[in-house]
Amino acid sequence: MISAIQELGKRVLKQESKEPLDVLIESISETNYPHVFLVVIEKNNWKVEMEECQEGESYKYLYRRGASNGPNFSPTALVTDLAKTFDKKFMAWFEKMIKQKANFYEPNISYIRDIYTILHENRDEIYETLKTKINETTGGCALTLKINGHYLKEDPTFVSLFVHLIQEKDSEVSANDQVCSVCGHRKALVMAGSPAFKFYTNDKPGFISGAFDKELAWRNHPVCMDCNLCLQEGKRFLENRLKFRFYGLEYYLIPEFLFGEQNTRDEVIEILRSGNKYKTLHSQQQIENSLADEEDILDVLQEADDDVLFHLLFLRKIQSAERILMVVEDVIPSRLRKIFEAKEQVEKRFPLQKGSTPYRRYHFGRIRAFFNKSDDNKRQSDLDKYFLEITSAVFRGQSIDIRFLTRFFMQEIRKHVAGTSEREGEEADTDKIFHVVRDALMNVLFFAELKILKTGEENFVPSKLFEDIFELYGPHLDRPEKKALFLLGALTQMLLKKQQNERNSQPFLKQLKGLKMKEKDFLGLLPKVQDKLQQYNALDPKKKVLAEEISDFFLRAGTGWKLSVDEMNFCFVSGMNLVHHIENILYGNKHENNEGEEK
Repeated sequence: MISAIQELGKRVLKQESKEPLDVLIESISETNYPHVFLVVIEKNNWKVEMEECQEGESYKYLYRRGASNGPNFSPTALVTDLAKTFDKKFMAWFEKMIKQKANFYEPNISYIRDIYTILHENRDEIYETLKTKINETTGGCALTLKINGHYLKEDPTFVSLFVHLIQEKDSEVSANDQVCSVCGHRKALVMAGSPAFKFYTNDKPGFISGAFDKELAWRNHPVCMDCNLCLQEGKRFLENRLKFRFYGLEYYLIPEFLFGEQNTRDEVIEILRSGNKYKTLHSQQQIENSLADEEDILDVLQEADDDVLFHLLFLRKIQSAERILMVVEDVIPSRLRKIFEAKEQVEKRFPLQKGSTPYRRYHFGRIRAFFNKSDDNKRQSDLDKYFLEITSAVFRGQSIDIRFLTRFFMQEIRKHVAGTSEREGEEADTDKIFHVVRDALMNVLFFAELKILKTGEENFVPSKLFEDIFELYGPHLDRPEKKALFLLGALTQMLLKKQQNERNSQPFLKQLKGLKMKEKDFLGLLPKVQDKLQQYNALDPKKKVLAEEISDFFLRAGTGWKLSVDEMNFCFVSGMNLVHHIENILYGNKHENNEGEEK
């Protein structure tokens, strides 16, 4: 993956004809810092000028941030508090150069000392002039120098010192005549990692090979100067063009080319460059927009679809460091097509309304709904690891166990059922339950379409009346006890609907024990449902047929089911959610309703 970023940076440098110096310079945001104040020095005179910042041209200011409490790599600085910025960033840069004069060529230090003398002798006047002018403007600003009509990038002395300071910082821990871990070539100098990525560090002994000796830290990740420049440019390209939001998480989309013509690769880079900066996957319009670029790439590579692959690098920034949450490697375009084909199949099974073209949209947000917070009272997500593991499984084609999924599905479903936790004594939030269960079912179907759903030991027993429903909506219903639970859920929901119509309440919900029922509870539930339907004079011949089918499946299943409590209850609640399909088979279209519509 690191090599892919280096290759990306190399191609961008070539396409944009950038010099190594351009890679080292950071741009200044014209949105955040619309004004640039220049202390202009001509011979022995000075003045203060202001100009509007243009981000594309801000490289001329030779800006690159340094330590937070020390000077940058040039006198250019972003103004926070003018007094601190002027002394600790602007003036301190000159003082640092003069103090370390032994490290630089004497002519350069002499030149810097002359400029510092002018600034130091007129320090108070320059400061007050800056203060007045800054107070007259609104918005952020940057502070820099202009010497004899030249910006700092146009001044050879400042450029030389700028490059020297950066290389000195980067090669603080280095070695001579060693092999670079990125390009694989022996180079005159390699350093310990690259500043492009902050997830590598040698400031803790435990991260250092070679008996915890910091001077040997280059062994962990030796990087040559050429690869360092390419990595920095590649990281900049990722930040600007290929950094996306994914349900509260950030990731980089990193392309890697396996083979193919040079012009094809250049076209792919150009497509990525023209993409939207903040594409996401959690609203349908944005889904379609984000797919457009990927489809364009596939169109460019139509004669060799899989000669480019992608890595998804999920990161979390913690202060100045970066923590890798997950790396999803080697995602090929043909896999992407399978994912979106599965998405379309799921949507077709859950229409927004009968007979319409639009579908109930499926996206990764329906997975995230179950893998976000284990407790709603938590301030931050604590299930990111599971969500990313599922995301990785989808993109890599790795199996996902239904038992693992149902644990989290039921945890979310139970939150909306009466008689659980702080909701004790309230009626169940039936609308919310409907949608939560529907989301869980869509997830199951999505994984099944991708052939990554692991359901355990199968024992297929066909249904006399309802096999079409099981084929469409029940890839997880592959055993007789699961089918029995599904149909029992449907029959129970028929009873609850009857109670709601007759009494405007659903007292039988208490019999469901907050959806934490075990095998013996389900076996005892069927006669209770039949008896209660009989009391409402609602146990008609059709429902008796359904009850017989349930009994038949229970008999075939025997006892001692190898199912978790969550899995049993999920099969049951799936039937409750899809009851209208069972009713349509039993009674025909007269029982059709709009339960499948978005509420």
